[in-house]
Order: sequence, then structure tokens, then C-alpha cells
Amino acid sequence: MNPKILVCFAIISSGALLGCSNVARGDEVSGPKPAQLSPALEFDSLHMIDRENGWAKRAAAVFRTNTWVFDAKAILRTTDGGKSWKSVLSAGPKDKLISFFYDSETAWVTAVFDEATNVTVFRTRDGGRSWVSADLRQSKWIQDCCLAFPETRAGWLMLIPDHGMNSSPGDLYRTDDGGANWRRVNSTGASSRAWIWEDAALPEFKDRHPYLVCGGAIAFRNAPTGWLCGSMASTTPGFLFMTEDAGLTWQVQTLPLPSSLHDGRIEPTGLPHFFPMGGNDGIVGAQFWPTDYSTNFCTVIYRTHDGGLSWQPTTPVKYMGVLDFITARKGWIWSPRPHSTGSTVPVKGILYSTDDGGASWRPVRAEKSMEDYLTHGEDIVRLDFVDDEYGWAIARDGHNLTQLLKTTDGGVTWTKLALKIAP
Repeated sequence: MNPKILVCFAIISSGALLGCSNVARGDEVSGPKPAQLSPALEFDSLHMIDRENGWAKRAAAVFRTNTWVFDAKAILRTTDGGKSWKSVLSAGPKDKLISFFYDSETAWVTAVFDEATNVTVFRTRDGGRSWVSADLRQSKWIQDCCLAFPETRAGWLMLIPDHGMNSSPGDLYRTDDGGANWRRVNSTGASSRAWIWEDAALPEFKDRHPYLVCGGAIAFRNAPTGWLCGSMASTTPGFLFMTEDAGLTWQVQTLPLPSSLHDGRIEPTGLPHFFPMGGNDGIVGAQFWPTDYSTNFCTVIYRTHDGGLSWQPTTPVKYMGVLDFITARKGWIWSPRPHSTGSTVPVKGILYSTDDGGASWRPVRAEKSMEDYLTHGEDIVRLDFVDDEYGWAIARDGHNLTQLLKTTDGGVTWTKLALKIAP
């Protein structure tokens, strides 16, 4: 099992809330009352824990009958492999919610309410039947956030304030009691230099710096060791930063170019994943951007065997799609063929798998392939395998309409699930 970060938006009944901008304390609250959902389910994200249990987020806006329809959003839970889903959190159109699902029973939910300065962290240990909350009142509007829990007690929360002037700020909070209490441990506000980025300044960030370099997505392998994937500004490249002291200091991690690539840069496309959780073996995906912006774009999987202290590139591949790994060696990538954005023509693509951590890939010889369901411009936006055989995929079109597909033979055959809400 490897927890994954899911970005969601929801509205939640907060109950009694206490706290301030730097410290938050937990209070018992009843579980949010799920909204009455319409029969149609449109998925934004998916995280399966095992063959039967999983979580998903229901999309709010879809395009139907020539107009955008804003329906109830929800956090959903399944106990039958995705055949039916139960709403455990109701959702509204303006409030943001970020979720981190640890296992089938344990989850954390960060809600940024409509006024965008009231941030509440909810946690459940019983699959969403009951919740505990902690409030972090902010003086700034919060634009985004990210949660990371390497184990059930130690966790981190990145709050990204609303910003301008080409900046990428962030405030990092930490809990040591499972989310009952939070304290701020770092902020980009400690140095205005972190808000403005020049490529020439990169060498000085190779040393540890006692401030948060920028805001962005975070992941932690264990309590002291974590990563931040972000950029100094909206117009600058993305980098991978590492901390070995629980977020107090950070340094940039350089992903070396494979010997076959020249005249370009590598940007991480996500955060490191370690197998087993907290182990030393891990992978991180990256994309090569040629200097001349030619068609020589490619994907590079980097591997580590020392807990992320160093990363070694595998052979670059032309596949540019959705990745999912279940171990440091076994993974899949969906590679669609280029097609016009917003087109309703069938999408063609190939599902590849690897058994050596991305050193080599082979096409999955499909009998009923995913592309058989991509007949009206849908594309695969999410892959989620739990073992060598069982996996799920979300297909979405330009109108936000989705399908949930499932395989029980490693991707050779896929079936479409008839989604329904459980009573």
C-alpha cells in the first residue's frame, strides 16, 4: 500500500473550531452529512487501497446539453472494487478540499472554505463515519494546499497563499499527533529572495537553506526526509527540493540528464514514491524539454536505492502519458497518440508495462483495450493498480464526463463499471 495525494474540492460542516495562524488544536466533530447525489457519477480522482476498498472524488462541473452543470461534489468510498460508491463528504462549488488517503479507514481532508482564510483539517480513522477537526485561521487567502503523511502520526501540510507578481509562496505546517495539533515550521516569507527566481541563482540553492524555497506539492518518506516539487515562479522551470530535517532546511536535487539527451532540461512531473512505504527503493518521473522546443520530448524514470539521496536515470522513452507504479520495478504507462485538443474523434493509444523500474517497456497485448472505450475524445487521466492483476483507470472527455474502467488481468482486458451510489 502506498498512499497518494488526491486533489479535491468540497464543502464540509466544520463544527467547533479552535486555533490561530501558527498552531491548531483538534476537536471532535460528527461526520459531515453527505449530500443527495444524482445518479450520474463523474470522477475527478481515484485511489484504490486494495482489490475491494478505495476512495474517489466526484467532479462538480460537467458539460451536458450544451451547458455546464454544477452538480454536488463528494468524496466517495467503495468496498466492492468500484461497483458501488458511498458518499462520505458532501461538496460545494466554491470550497477547496485536499485529501490524503492512508488506508481504507484512515484519511485526512484539508478544507479551504469559501472565504479562503478559514482552513480546517479533518481526519477520520473509521472510513469517514466520524471526523476530528483542527482549524488553522489564516491572514491570507489560500489558493491551494497539499497533505503528506508517511505514517499515521507525523504529517505535513503545505498552504499556498494567493499570490501575484510572478511569485510562488508557501507555508509549511507539521503535526506529530495525527493531525490534532499543527504548528508552522517554515515559510517562504522568511526570505523575499525565494519569491523571485533566476536560473543563475540555482547553484546557491545546492546548499541547505533555512527557509522554504517555494510552495508546491510535498511528499515524505519518513518523519525527517521529504520532497517538494515546485517552481520559484509561474514562468520558471520546476525543481525537486529535499529536506532531511522535517522541513526546516531545503536543498535542490539535481536529476542528471541521461547520456543520450543533450541541449535541454529535466523537470520532475511528480513526487517520489518509495516501495515499500518508507523504504529505500523509489522512483520519480520527469520530462525532458529540448532547448529548441522540437518534437524531441520524452519521459525519463529515475530510480533510487538509497532513500532518495541520489537518482539514476533509466532509458528515455517517447511515451508521454499517465504513470502508475506498484513497486520500484513494476509499473504501467498509458501513451496516447497525438490528437487535437477537445476533439471528439476516438483516441488511440497503447498501454505499456515495465518489470525493471522503467529500464525497458513492453506493450500490453490487449484483448479488450482501453482505447476501445475512448470513442468520443476521452483520454486516460488516471491509472491506479493495486497489484499485478487488478487496476482501474479514469477516462475523461473535454466536457468532464468520465468513465471508470477496470482490469483483473494486468491490463489485457478492460471492462466499464456501471457506477452507482450505494444507499
